[in-house]
Amino acid sequence: MTAELTMMLAALFLLAVLTNVVQMSALVAGHGVGGMLRSRADIPVPKPGFAGRTDRAIDNLKENLFFFLPLCLLTAILGISNGWTAGGAQLFVAARVAHAVLYLIGVPGLRSAAFGVGTAGLVLMVIGLFIPI
Repeated sequence: MTAELTMMLAALFLLAVLTNVVQMSALVAGHGVGGMLRSRADIPVPKPGFAGRTDRAIDNLKENLFFFLPLCLLTAILGISNGWTAGGAQLFVAARVAHAVLYLIGVPGLRSAAFGVGTAGLVLMVIGLFIPI
């Protein structure tokens, strides 16, 4: 498996952890197990505090996966895996992990920097599709 496809799986794993572990833990902490077994229609939207930051971190990751996943699949379909594409994919995933952590703990300036680094990783992948090393 190429580095790009490995990073694609890592990004999807990050999404799974954020949604199935972090988000559910935040909701259970805020509303109890009983509250989570009910309809959940009474949970405010947007959610305050940690639960709200978790939702926004997940939404932001999903929005960025719309760019990252097709780029990873393109590298596989076209048979292109080089320093640009692999490095860009690795940079994207590392930045997205940092972004998620910084979002969850509430550090806005560094969170924005991590977002920018992740975007740079996407740009490197696009470059690698056209300029192989």
